[in-house]
Amino acid sequence: MDYFTNRNGLELACRFSIKNQDDKKISIVCQLSLTEIFILSEFLFENLNCNTFGFNFTGNGNSQGEHTYAGFERDAGDIDDAIKYLSSLGYKVEAIIGHSRNAINVIVYSALYGQVNKIIALAPRFHMNPLPKFLQDDLEIIHQNKEIVHSAFGRGWKCTWDMIQELINTDMPYYCKRAKGDIYILHGDADEINPYWDSLEYVSELKEKCKGHFTLNCDHFFIGVFDEVIEIVF
Repeated sequence: MDYFTNRNGLELACRFSIKNQDDKKISIVCQLSLTEIFILSEFLFENLNCNTFGFNFTGNGNSQGEHTYAGFERDAGDIDDAIKYLSSLGYKVEAIIGHSRNAINVIVYSALYGQVNKIIALAPRFHMNPLPKFLQDDLEIIHQNKEIVHSAFGRGWKCTWDMIQELINTDMPYYCKRAKGDIYILHGDADEINPYWDSLEYVSELKEKCKGHFTLNCDHFFIGVFDEVIEIVF
């Protein structure tokens, strides 16, 4: 495990998977927000036929800082810092890949910074209202107590009322209008977590910036179609 320092002075955990030592082109696979349960990201990190770089956002995995269920612009800053870190090592980032919440992060990154031309969003959510079901179930408790702490894999994850409000008020049309580069959307038609129809909203809002919209016969986690994702992505 390696680390790089972000703009806020926090150490973010990262890893390299180098397939070609002589090639200075590299792709970023945004690693999982909370835990290693999103095995698709791990599969892509290990199996893409190119040099790859994976890192945990602020407050996630082995990275320093406080976790948030919102904070898309903060996470976009982490991506920008990762790119600067890779540039300092002589690498040129060719693509950024994000799944689920991280798919939103990569689109927000493209809107705020846009230095990487190829953006790949896997199962992104467009509408934050209604909230994801696991947050809806706790909404009354969060409203009453201003926060709730979930425990997962031996770690506590706090969700506050301010985070909920930020999620609800996330303006994805705003980011889509300002997105730059070539954006590719992949979504499973049986996704019960981030509705498949959300991907069509992205296609509509991104317009000509969406260079490909791919529908796969799978759930949110792309179980059973990992190889197909690899073929589409690269």
